[in-house]
Amino acid sequence: MSLIDEVVVFGVLVVLPLALGGAWWRWGIAGVATVAALELDRGAVAAALVVPWLVVAGSRVLAGVQAAGPLLFWTRADVVRVIAGVYAAVAAAALVQSRSGVHLFGLREPIVELTAVHYTYAGTAALMLAGATTPGRWSNRAIACTAAAPPIVALGFVTGWAMPQVGGAALMAAGVWTTAALQLVEAAGHRPVQRGLLSLSGLAIWAPMVLAVGWAAGQHWDVPYLAIHDMARLHGVPNAIGFCLAGLIARQEVLA
Repeated sequence: MSLIDEVVVFGVLVVLPLALGGAWWRWGIAGVATVAALELDRGAVAAALVVPWLVVAGSRVLAGVQAAGPLLFWTRADVVRVIAGVYAAVAAAALVQSRSGVHLFGLREPIVELTAVHYTYAGTAALMLAGATTPGRWSNRAIACTAAAPPIVALGFVTGWAMPQVGGAALMAAGVWTTAALQLVEAAGHRPVQRGLLSLSGLAIWAPMVLAVGWAAGQHWDVPYLAIHDMARLHGVPNAIGFCLAGLIARQEVLA
């Protein structure tokens, strides 16, 4: 397995259950099936093995909608949870495409698999962390930026336009940086373990997101940027472990 594959599996087995809840055994089945899908050659069987992830993510969306009740009465938390669930399903759909070997919109690997990665972490996990911050003007801005950025970035990849690709990356950076700053402020009011986890999450995201914006800009302009395998190590892993995992563990009481 490549590092990108490992990040995908970690997302299904650990990050998404922490972010969205649901029975761990269902996520476990989805994760094991995803491992098998990544070990097989691309084709119909490999794609079919990702379907359990799609089903579990879809069930979390339905659970969120049912729990929220009529749309008129949805709370901020309801909106965040449903959108985060939709992004988890989009991540699964992207991996279905990746393992099928079908090329849509002119996108090829590793971009298709990285779509699954980004909708898992930058979509679902980061949005749930934004929603877990203390309600207020800056918290709402973090939610808005984080929720809006993934489809804007996707538009940039599909069209090849610089504005949505680079602008979406900058918007995502603004969203997670705002969440990180709020976590650092709020950390002092928590118990030592939570304080340490929130502090780690709040500190881990700053430099990796500079790399993300630089990579997006480098696809269109003559600016330095890292190769994808370096981005996986220096951008992906710190975000997955430092920002997402530490933050989600610290926020379990809020997210439950």
